[in-house]
Amino acid sequence: MIEIAISVLVVAIVVLIYRRYRSIFSLPFFWAAVYACLYVGLLEIHAESGGSTYIYGALGFGMFFGGLLAVDFLLLRLSPAAKARSKHQHSKRDNAKPDPKPDQQRKPTRIRLLFPCLPLNVGLFVSLIGATYITFVFFSTQGFPIFSSFPAMAWVQSTSGVINRLMTVFGPGCYASLGLIAWAVHRETGSREAKVLMYLGLGLAILAQSLLATKAAAIMIFIWFNVTLFYLNKKRDFRKSVLPFILVVVPISAAIVMVRLVSSQGYWQSGSISQTFLTRVTTEAARPVDYIVKYSNRWGFTHGGALRLEVKRVKEQLTGQTKTPILSEFVFDLMTYQPTNTTGLSAALTLGGTGYVDWGLAGLLLYSFVQGLVFGGIHRYLLRQETMSIVMVIFWGSILNYVMAASISGTVLVGLESALLSFVPPLILLFPFCAFFLLPVARRYRTSGDRRVSSVVSSH
Repeated sequence: MIEIAISVLVVAIVVLIYRRYRSIFSLPFFWAAVYACLYVGLLEIHAESGGSTYIYGALGFGMFFGGLLAVDFLLLRLSPAAKARSKHQHSKRDNAKPDPKPDQQRKPTRIRLLFPCLPLNVGLFVSLIGATYITFVFFSTQGFPIFSSFPAMAWVQSTSGVINRLMTVFGPGCYASLGLIAWAVHRETGSREAKVLMYLGLGLAILAQSLLATKAAAIMIFIWFNVTLFYLNKKRDFRKSVLPFILVVVPISAAIVMVRLVSSQGYWQSGSISQTFLTRVTTEAARPVDYIVKYSNRWGFTHGGALRLEVKRVKEQLTGQTKTPILSEFVFDLMTYQPTNTTGLSAALTLGGTGYVDWGLAGLLLYSFVQGLVFGGIHRYLLRQETMSIVMVIFWGSILNYVMAASISGTVLVGLESALLSFVPPLILLFPFCAFFLLPVARRYRTSGDRRVSSVVSSH
């Protein structure tokens, strides 16, 4: 009966999050969907070996929802604009047709491209070629992890050192950000060439991640891209997203999981690809959280040690010293009965799981509440943006990518590197081409580009 009651509560929170934020592409619903998969896994583990981890997880999910509500209360209920809107709606309470929801009234964010369509398209095309060349050189030097005998470890080993970390982060992150720029150019100018470049950038990002053999490569990039476009458009068509998700993204991700299993273990464990794929996103994803709740008494609460280990790791990476394990690596070593002083593969702890290792149940609740505050704050901020430059589009795309990844992994500082490398390189690649149009000789291109933008905007 307890399992049923808690499951009903979890489902109710997921439904409330969807009804409140009105889109499956919103940042709050992203975590609701991730947690729903984790909760199914925790229930399966509970049925196999017992334990009350699923209860702890549900409490953390409730605190996450509490953080979302706290942001809504602070930003919507206490702001003067919200009070005026509430008063206006109250004066019209006798109308038969209620006013639309505030989120449904918002217009798409206008994007200031800073440069005309032509140089941006040329810069995007050349930048994609440059990124492909650099990525291919890195892969040729270090090898393709997906083709190795142990893809997961090959991927981890390829991230050692500055050059290798550029290979694993620069390629996928730069491709995805360039695709995001191309989308912005297409929406603001109607350029078909930019639309092609958008699909090219997104496809190359998925391909680069696939070659790295990361488990959630295709899915995470695709979800991140659609979440970012939701906040810029203030809406997202589900039908246009679900078809490529089913036909392209899911098969690629399932193939990566299959290759990892076959390559590293030499045989196919599960009865089918679908069964293995579902196990990966439910039971296997939930095992690290279940482990730390059940066995944290073996090493005791770290009292903020997770962040200290990450600070130490960053210093070691910058100075070239021998790396010491961070918390996610430490937990993975314990789970796989390996020496705990080794670095390499890591466990996805989630932010709530990291909080539990740090401070016990209080830490799980606190970290989950803070996660809700962050997600809710970013959601409301991006929905309110009416105008944004192309540079800020890349910046906020990187922030969304970072918070989504950090929430799953449970690491905070180490993931900032990925956000930085997905933000800076695209701007560096584009700058020489865009800077040319600051010269007097390029004024006629700027004038023609501005006229085209104006005609497209007026047609909208």
